[in-house]
Amino acid sequence: MIQRRKDYSKKAPSKEASKIYIVCEGKETEKGYFEFFEGLSSNLKLIIIPPEDGTDPLKLMALAKKLLLSETGRFTLDFRQHDQVWFAIDTDTWEKEGKIQPLRDFCAAQNAIIEKYDEIKPYNAWNVTQSNPAFEIWLYYHFYDAPPSVEDTEEYPSIKAYVHNKIEGGFNYQKDPVRIKDAIENSEKNFTRQENGNPSLFSTEQHILCREILGFVSAEISKLRNKMG
Repeated sequence: MIQRRKDYSKKAPSKEASKIYIVCEGKETEKGYFEFFEGLSSNLKLIIIPPEDGTDPLKLMALAKKLLLSETGRFTLDFRQHDQVWFAIDTDTWEKEGKIQPLRDFCAAQNAIIEKYDEIKPYNAWNVTQSNPAFEIWLYYHFYDAPPSVEDTEEYPSIKAYVHNKIEGGFNYQKDPVRIKDAIENSEKNFTRQENGNPSLFSTEQHILCREILGFVSAEISKLRNKMG
């Protein structure tokens, strides 16, 4: 089980704090990564929503509808505070099965509704951040500024196994997320899309979401980076 870091005092979110909801496929990897940033800023409330009844994009969409859009939902969205929802998904087999585009279409439809409110400045509240082939490629870019080769990854049973071997000792969720600025730079530099708009192999859109998070916690991340060396 991934252990949470304990080298800081969590800051309670203020009443004016923006909320970022992250609906993710992984119950441990993604959750363990994003939990690193919880409580770093009183201006941000970060809520990670792991899967309940399945990890495919359509089931994550149904989960978000239940928790955020239904009358009995557990969470609320305040568009005046620029609250955001992000689906962190893998390409996996979902692209071939046609389960990614409906999620993107759903997010676009929700954003179109926001545009109808005159008192709210339009913005993309609902978003998809996709990794190809999986979230682990985002972890890889915390340490490397060029994508892996297909030949290297083929020696391993999965991209997860490859990244675990490539990063000495494996990715440390208690300290390695402090490299988020490096990961954003490396991910952006190596990002490309397929003709259908999905990220190319060894590309990830996670830098888009993480740049949003970094906008709230940049100063604290710099302090932690200096502290950790």
